[in-house]
Amino acid sequence: MNTAVTPPAVRAPIDLAVIGGYLGAGKTTVLNHLLAAPHGKRIAVLVNDFGAVNIDARLVRARSDDVIELDNGCICCTIGGALVDALARVAAREERPDLLLIEASGVSDPAKIAQVGLLDGAFRLTAVLVVVDAPELVRTLVDPLVGAMAQQQIESASAVIVTKLDLIAPEARERAVSDVRALAATDIVVAADHGRVPLALLFDASVPPTRALADAARWQHRPVGSGAGAFPTFASVTLAAPDVLDKPRLRAWLKALPRTILRAKGFVRVVDAQGCVSTRVCQVAARRLRLTPPTQGEHAGEAAEGVIVFIGFIDTETEAMLRDGLLACRAHAAG
Repeated sequence: MNTAVTPPAVRAPIDLAVIGGYLGAGKTTVLNHLLAAPHGKRIAVLVNDFGAVNIDARLVRARSDDVIELDNGCICCTIGGALVDALARVAAREERPDLLLIEASGVSDPAKIAQVGLLDGAFRLTAVLVVVDAPELVRTLVDPLVGAMAQQQIESASAVIVTKLDLIAPEARERAVSDVRALAATDIVVAADHGRVPLALLFDASVPPTRALADAARWQHRPVGSGAGAFPTFASVTLAAPDVLDKPRLRAWLKALPRTILRAKGFVRVVDAQGCVSTRVCQVAARRLRLTPPTQGEHAGEAAEGVIVFIGFIDTETEAMLRDGLLACRAHAAG
């Protein structure tokens, strides 16, 4: 007798974010504020400390009961296998977290950690956050031993968090932020207020920010000040996608999104070079693009009408550019 076997339902991916930065930059302080903020999300934290005693995990445990520890070295080199195993255990849980947040050691490359995480299809990258110590920035960058590594960390970030601006002279604060922006491959650069940062760095814009934010267009034209009101404004815009999009054209456009866009996600219908039309989940984060078939957990039925949500520093001009660019990706649009 033949017995039909029903394949297990494919669950929606778990959001994955990595927070890195050189030693002493304030990663754990930022992490603890993110855990304590009123976002209503279930967060698991994977902490990697450099040394036999994982001090960071002890500090984080005060804020979260779901802490996974990896000790003794660079998370993506010495114990890369342990990271893969930890990710597999999280993915296999009956009740999975909404977000896995990995705090990398100060001597590791957060972008490589994110890449390891994306090898497991159970995870979907949300952000690579890099924390920079404003008073120590120049000294760290010119250090012949660690300068190149610190610069690589900043270059790999989808968003940079500048800490300890209150410890330097007011006239030096804007210069510190400008120096970071010159190194970063993103314009998402925010100042932490004693560890507090906008929740939109990790979560959808529907999660209320922790405080009022300043408009991004004025960021370079106003002093950062003492920290109050130093956050640029995050916004989201939801755009209806044309009925069918040209897949190669859409991929090229999404990869060239402005540096002010933090994330983009949604459902689209695309046609490939062979003329096959299919529904895809669109995800753009940390300069990585994924167009994947929707899982049952991602409510494929909601994709009857394509839509993409963009999150970042979005003003009226940027919104118009996004709207025009998406329309230009129509399957019948002129090349």
